[in-house]
Amino acid sequence: MDLAQKPPYSTVDFKALAKADPDFKKTWQACAGKLDFQDPANLEALSKAILKVDFSIHLSLPSNRLCPPIPNRWNYVSWIQGLLDSTSPTYSNKYEPEREVIGLDIGTGASGIYAMLCMKSRPKWTMCATDVDKTSFESAAANFAKNNLLSRAKILQTTPSMALIPLEGLGTQQLDFTLCNPPFFVDAAEMEKSLSGEGKATGPNAVCTGSNNEMICPGGDLGFVTRIVEESLVLCEKVTWYSSMLGKLSSAKAIVELLKSHGVTNWAVGVLEPGTKTGTKRWVVAWSFGDLRPRNHIARHAGASFPHELLPFPTSYKIPLPSSITGVAACEKLNDQLAALDLRWEWDATTSVGVGTASDNVWGRAYRRAYERRKREGHVEMRDDAVARKTKLAFRITVVQLASEITLEWLRGNDQVMWESLCGCVHRWFKQT
Repeated sequence: MDLAQKPPYSTVDFKALAKADPDFKKTWQACAGKLDFQDPANLEALSKAILKVDFSIHLSLPSNRLCPPIPNRWNYVSWIQGLLDSTSPTYSNKYEPEREVIGLDIGTGASGIYAMLCMKSRPKWTMCATDVDKTSFESAAANFAKNNLLSRAKILQTTPSMALIPLEGLGTQQLDFTLCNPPFFVDAAEMEKSLSGEGKATGPNAVCTGSNNEMICPGGDLGFVTRIVEESLVLCEKVTWYSSMLGKLSSAKAIVELLKSHGVTNWAVGVLEPGTKTGTKRWVVAWSFGDLRPRNHIARHAGASFPHELLPFPTSYKIPLPSSITGVAACEKLNDQLAALDLRWEWDATTSVGVGTASDNVWGRAYRRAYERRKREGHVEMRDDAVARKTKLAFRITVVQLASEITLEWLRGNDQVMWESLCGCVHRWFKQT
């Protein structure tokens, strides 16, 4: 399987894993096909086997540091890849093998797992990694070296007083994304309560092998990610996408509320399902000060429990075609209508997909009248001049002939009203009569 496009885990086939990895086979046979997820040795054997078989990654860990459950980690990385792929400046909406990306894993941990998964699956990606703990930092560096990834990594041991996103210390001026698996608990008492299953319908899925510095910080996950938000308000577009995992739904909600209170209008939320009994459901929030808009299935993939009012504005709009209009006729009408407007429009007849960029609400009645008047007077600029104007809205339109519908996608822009206006305009062109 192409790692660059490997899907998220929904489950793990333990029997197939035992056939593929001799070391895990011994563990599987010793427990008679029933893994004890409260046994740290079983968890480590499982994580190492998944990494070796699925990613060709070889992992070493200190006995007193967190052994990462891999499915949840990969699902976060996969979500980030989808976020980056769907917000490419080229509007390609797909994996671009030659696209160079640089990311930062905040608090990489002893495994360095997120950075290694990113680099192994995307050959053109470079990863920065930080950690305040000397043991974890040295272990992560050793794992990068062991897997021949050190040349594509920038690692920095930080201190508690340093910024969480230390661009200067990392020797870089720009990042494409950050990811983070923050400490989840406020103090040892909260951690003990959670790990014992107190107040929950069921006990914990698996034993926790993390050290206190990996699991505890002032304010817990909300406090830690709030620091990232505060730094992002200063750095702004020096990072294209900021993101973090969150251990509690309440924390994810609070982060979105915080972003909205600071006027951030471009964010995405996702839910990370565990994939195995060793994992726990987590949430992920990402935000950007840029105007590239992620696809709906990425940005609004937060599960039914996430409040609708905290989801970002939809970036997709579907229009059913009237029974009187065929797919071919819809393509012709759509192309003719948009080609006549004062915008940049590129139509691919073989795929029935077009991409447009506009500097204004050029489909509005007032603008169209003024545009026609300028054309009559000979004052209309050449079409290529429209490219030089600032893009206020970029969009993709697809005629899905088998489904007899048109799909509009918001690719770029900060003007929600302008996006809604375009959707309304196209809808009127195909209104049932």
